[in-house]
Amino acid sequence: MIRTGYLRWEIEARDERSQVDLMAREVSLLARPGYRRVVVVNHPAQQVAERFLRHEVAYDEVLRHQGLVVETEHIVGDVGPHIFRYSDSDRLQTPRFWMDKLQREVSSFAHEVVRAAAKFPQLVIANPVLRANYAKLVEREVFRVIDGSSAPQPTNDLEPMRVDAGAQTTGMPELVAAELVRDVVDKNEFEEFRTFDRVTIRNGDKFYRIPRMTHGLIEVWDAKSLKGHCRLCVIFKDPGMPPSDEVVMKYLLAKHDPDTLWNVGIRFAPPAGKFDGAAPRRWTTP
Repeated sequence: MIRTGYLRWEIEARDERSQVDLMAREVSLLARPGYRRVVVVNHPAQQVAERFLRHEVAYDEVLRHQGLVVETEHIVGDVGPHIFRYSDSDRLQTPRFWMDKLQREVSSFAHEVVRAAAKFPQLVIANPVLRANYAKLVEREVFRVIDGSSAPQPTNDLEPMRVDAGAQTTGMPELVAAELVRDVVDKNEFEEFRTFDRVTIRNGDKFYRIPRMTHGLIEVWDAKSLKGHCRLCVIFKDPGMPPSDEVVMKYLLAKHDPDTLWNVGIRFAPPAGKFDGAAPRRWTTP
């Protein structure tokens, strides 16, 4: 299972002999929603109240919408199957070509899933950078299914999933983002996140310690000497992004594309003391 915003997807991957070309094999990728029906509960009074604060409507409009609740049901369809063929010689004789082909097809399928999810704007955060990272998460889940470390669960076709859109004003996006962290990081990293509000990852000769804080500085430590190297300030364009979404994006950059992290980040003085992966810290900005 992998999440894109409020939507959950179960990924299936099959590798079978082609019925059209007996000399070839076919890989079939399919994404099924965890819940086929999603009920979104809207509170028009909240939207009207925001318009009243902007002097767009009179107070009479606010009174007329008080207590009004509107429920909208969405039917989420399957994505796929995404099918591509390959020959046994591709995998056995030219493994590098085979892996490149598999990577391209899985990436293409992952973006199909995110595009399908984006049709429901109330269920998926609109930030384009975050959606690109959702595609990376789906891609990662596909490979986990392929290597057998993740198994899809059946789609719930009977009971609807209910999403209270009004809860967004009380911090729900951050709760959804925190659950997304659980899906991205491994078990030990999530234990650190839930205990110390941070995630530490090693890539090469550096440790990257990422706080759950808006515009929080990434501490970079030398893996050999365990001394502080620097602190990186990476700010995304969306000022309203939940802090846990920042953790996800910075984690993916530190793990898969640290060069970009160094290119866009502003460097500050290194953290004091010596690296201790178990000790809690309080995060401060300069």
